[in-house]
Amino acid sequence: MNKVKLLSNIRGDLSGAISAAIISIPLSIGYGIIVYGPLGVEFLPFAALLGIYACLFGGIFASLIGGTEIQITAPKAPLSLILAAFVAPLALNLQMPDVASKHILIIGLASLCVLTGGIIQFFFGTLRLGNLIKYVPYPVVSGFMNGIAFILIYEQITPLIGASTHVSLLEVLYNPTVVQPFTFFVGLTTIIVIFFSRRFIKVVPASLIGLVIGTAMFYAFKIIGGVSALGPVIGNFYFQWPKPDILPKTFRLLENIDIVNLFPRILITGFVLGSIGSLESLLSSVAADNIAGTRHKSNRELIGQGFGNVMNSLFSALPSAGSELHNIANYRAGGRTRLSSLICGLSILLIVMTLGSVIGKIPLAVIAGIIISVGFGLFDKWTIDLFRNLLQTREQQKRIFANLAVTVAVAVITVCVNLIVAVLIGIAIASGLFVARMGRSIIKRKYFGNQIHSKKIRTINNSTLLQERGKGIIVYELRGPLFFGSADNLAREIESAMNQCTYCIVDMKRVNEIDSTGAKILGQISKKVNESGKYLLISHLMDDPSLSDFLKAMGVYEILDENCFFPDTDAALEWAEDNVLTQSIELAGISGGVQLEQMDILKDFSQEEIHALKQKLTRKTFKKGEIILKEGDTDRNLFFLTRGSVSVRIHLPESDRYKRLITYSPGVMFGEMAFLDGSPRSADVWSDEDSETYLLSPDDYNVLKDETSEIAVKLIRNIALEISNRLRIRTNEVRILEEG
Repeated sequence: MNKVKLLSNIRGDLSGAISAAIISIPLSIGYGIIVYGPLGVEFLPFAALLGIYACLFGGIFASLIGGTEIQITAPKAPLSLILAAFVAPLALNLQMPDVASKHILIIGLASLCVLTGGIIQFFFGTLRLGNLIKYVPYPVVSGFMNGIAFILIYEQITPLIGASTHVSLLEVLYNPTVVQPFTFFVGLTTIIVIFFSRRFIKVVPASLIGLVIGTAMFYAFKIIGGVSALGPVIGNFYFQWPKPDILPKTFRLLENIDIVNLFPRILITGFVLGSIGSLESLLSSVAADNIAGTRHKSNRELIGQGFGNVMNSLFSALPSAGSELHNIANYRAGGRTRLSSLICGLSILLIVMTLGSVIGKIPLAVIAGIIISVGFGLFDKWTIDLFRNLLQTREQQKRIFANLAVTVAVAVITVCVNLIVAVLIGIAIASGLFVARMGRSIIKRKYFGNQIHSKKIRTINNSTLLQERGKGIIVYELRGPLFFGSADNLAREIESAMNQCTYCIVDMKRVNEIDSTGAKILGQISKKVNESGKYLLISHLMDDPSLSDFLKAMGVYEILDENCFFPDTDAALEWAEDNVLTQSIELAGISGGVQLEQMDILKDFSQEEIHALKQKLTRKTFKKGEIILKEGDTDRNLFFLTRGSVSVRIHLPESDRYKRLITYSPGVMFGEMAFLDGSPRSADVWSDEDSETYLLSPDDYNVLKDETSEIAVKLIRNIALEISNRLRIRTNEVRILEEG
């Protein structure tokens, strides 16, 4: 940890920590009671203390290692309800010789769940799965949070109305006499005060205002109406120094229960706690980045949260996670470094040590009001927007309905079945959506060689030939991960296309990941194509060394032809076009070179006109790699290429690399722009191989114009026609790509 950075904002971090601590205490007490309330009224003070411990140990140890600067770690509603779903059946059904042993054993088993969750989070971070967890589909997260919000509010009905035993909403409606009016009024006032405080008071935390006013009203009613008219308080709360003895005590009692039958439940609950806790913390980290302008480290954050929950399992038996609500309070009050998280934990410890007796006098109705206000805040606005959009627009109804169906299904399962079942089904839905997404076509678009041509400028005859035979070249532009499902679909697509095509170009510029199955299928595609005497060409693979190294490690390079790799798709397309032309020329018995008389620009010249023009041309040859023209040159020569090839390149700023713009093949002209407008050269022109050219200087052209104006006019006209033809071809190609 950087000591200088840690101490760079002491005053602000102290203010932020105290603000977060004030929010943490009532919420932590409430979550402790939610989890361990089923153990009985007499256990409520210790349940509240366990919630405080989770804030203390989870907050301090997660911040020591975590990867988010202003992250405050504390107990969270989803995690508390998940653990409560594990504790409640045990409290009801577990048979033990005495109550104290039963309480110790239940707390210990819950600690094992928290320990399992912490270890899972630690491994998530160690295995660098931080980014993967964030890919859980939002409809699943939204449905789970909506279900959590409903349960959180529903479970607080009993303390809110002051009932002595658990009552349902239906029981309240059928028998209103169970409601203690003054207690209900205290809880309702707490909720209203928190709501308006959030809107109009930004300096003091809304939960603190609600806590103070609700408690004050409770004791005012107590003085007026008597104790029997009001609900219970937390109880005889006093601070105890935490000891890491929960698990050792539990192990000594395991012989009294059938741990084998409980073990799967412990593992499942732990896995769900680890998964949801990781997701909650990472979402909170993203929110922290947005308000603080920082960039968190996902995997380090998971390791820190895992370590914090391991410590919670030793001292608290309650899970914790990063909290967006606490982070906002921390930042607004001045917190900027992880020191605020450390001070927050110590502040909570100090407050509880000095004000323990006061905490015990907080009414449960007030705690219920605070928790209910949190529950209302958990309802996802995105779901409401989905309902609204479903009614207002018809364009995306199918897609909106699919998202809404997943959200509602997860929410209903969360409320009606079980939190853990809902998470497991949500994970199954997420996995199904992931597989469906991976199985979706990875092909961004495809086109044939007669639709899109390379950047190589060719003669009209060769261009016409490619227009006829270019359908034997097919290009696939891929996008996204090449995984098992998408790779298999790609293989079937290519196999079908290669029945009519000879050259297949796979553009991997936008492929961001390849798994082992995808790599194996890529090798199988190459082998099958090559065995049929055809060609598989791969472009842009070397752009991402991690992909190429992975293919090497998987042994795919041993299957692929070493000549099948190209730096870009245009180079691969040019190679395939050259092959098509070479085979066609061999069939026609035409040599590779082009005579000056055969050039398109001179196609309607008579022999006398060609002879007159040749008198003004200068023959010049260039070696491979020689620079013919340099950017900024002021010469205005027009070049006629009769042998070899030359490329136009521009120098990339702040690097030593060049980018190829266009390549000229024998039979075409180049340098026409400077020849026509007199401007300096705008790019370099290199000889790709030994080349032969004829050049016409402006001075020689002027002489030609004076001697035979008809030839000069015809030449300028043909230059304009060739430029127009090139532009028309490129325009059509752009249109095809846009439509594809």
